[in-house]
Amino acid sequence: MSVRRSLAWMMFSQGCLFFLQFGGSVALARLLTPYEMGVYAVAAAIMGILGIVQAFGLTLFIVREAEIDRDLMTSAFTINVALSILLAIAIAGLSTFGGAFLHEPGVERVLLVLAAIPLIGAFEFLPAANLERRAEFRVIAVMTLLRTLASTLVTVLLAFDRFSYMSIAWGGLAGAVVSAAGFTIAGRQFVSFRLGLTGWRQILRFGMQQLAINGVNAFSTRMADLLLGRLLGLSALGLYSRASNLNNLLWYNIQMVVGRVVLVDLAGQRRLGMSLRDAYLRSLEVLTALLWPGFGGLAILAGPLIFVVYGKAWIAAAPALAALAVSSIVLVSLTMTWEVFVVCEETDRQARFEVIRAGTGLILFSVGCLISLTGAAVARIAESLFSVALYRSHMERMTDTRRAVFLSIYRRSAILTMAACTPALALMTVYAWSPQIPIGLTMAAIAGGFAAWLGAVRLMDHVLLGELRHLIEKGRQVAGLTSGVAAHWQG
Repeated sequence: MSVRRSLAWMMFSQGCLFFLQFGGSVALARLLTPYEMGVYAVAAAIMGILGIVQAFGLTLFIVREAEIDRDLMTSAFTINVALSILLAIAIAGLSTFGGAFLHEPGVERVLLVLAAIPLIGAFEFLPAANLERRAEFRVIAVMTLLRTLASTLVTVLLAFDRFSYMSIAWGGLAGAVVSAAGFTIAGRQFVSFRLGLTGWRQILRFGMQQLAINGVNAFSTRMADLLLGRLLGLSALGLYSRASNLNNLLWYNIQMVVGRVVLVDLAGQRRLGMSLRDAYLRSLEVLTALLWPGFGGLAILAGPLIFVVYGKAWIAAAPALAALAVSSIVLVSLTMTWEVFVVCEETDRQARFEVIRAGTGLILFSVGCLISLTGAAVARIAESLFSVALYRSHMERMTDTRRAVFLSIYRRSAILTMAACTPALALMTVYAWSPQIPIGLTMAAIAGGFAAWLGAVRLMDHVLLGELRHLIEKGRQVAGLTSGVAAHWQG
């Protein structure tokens, strides 16, 4: 499957996921309190710390390897099963720690349910990894959508039935069951329960590098959540979690999807001895053109969006959301560092960088927590700036680029961002940055910003215009095919 077609499928899936996740978050904000969200956030943080063992990157190992035989596949499956069992036992065994740490027994109950998820996930590992290696993103998109749909429906229904924070845990479990079943059926030719450790040294070396990179990052993020909950309280953690989740909706639905597809393309080009320059610069231009305006608008309209969507009880999350959106703008300026380092096989260097970045970020975040919730979020901006400074020269080296090329891309994306954000900025200025702006005016500002952005894309003849035209053409072909099938059946 081509990169464009893969991106089209993944973007379609993520578009549906965005509405599901956003709708679910709105419903939960109306059904649960910040404190209840804080209880689940603590459990998720503890699970995330223990889940560092799953940062072994076994799926990535299967995707990246030029040649992989049955014995190597068996070894990867065996190690994944062992890690999943270890993680499940650790989560269940340490579930009492969460309740004791913050004097909340609900954390223990949530963790006992979440302990089953790694065991369920072990069954989908081989089919999911092999489908991704073959760039079967259509199947992956559908399975991801089904998982989110099941998780969201169960969570909202149980929350409505007053299951409180436990509704999120049971929803996560339901999603894991649906995902495992779906991938097992879709990738049944790759299903195998054969055990062995023939290629364990090769896998262990790669896994330890990924563990150092992703594990340090996960540990830093989850420890930050625990520190915030300890220093500022569970309600503050619930507010921060809501702001972070809303910011991540935009990040994961665009940045992570594009990175996932482009990773496969970059790995293929690297195996052929080709330069990553053109593919990387094109991805950077597309991502900054899409995400800078999105995060800019989110930062400006954080107050009205929180007030209208989640209600008055969550308005204190608005300053944190604005700061997190700004930090994301900074990070997007040097996107896909992880993917490039992996493809160029410089994970040893990246592991050292991540230890420095994560340690610095955790210190900055801790200082921010001593000030306020907003201070903690502002610390993320400082961490993002530090990350860009740390990685920039090496990204230029590995992608055969120069800073002048980056500046040219930034200039075009900045123009698009200003065009998109001007209506929202004008509206907030008129209303003295009050969060209580009529929803009609807020929607008008968003629509006006989108129209201005689209006009600027057209006037600049931006590279994104070609991608948009391609997607529209594909949409017309699908619509034509659907109409033809309908006419045939009516006849």
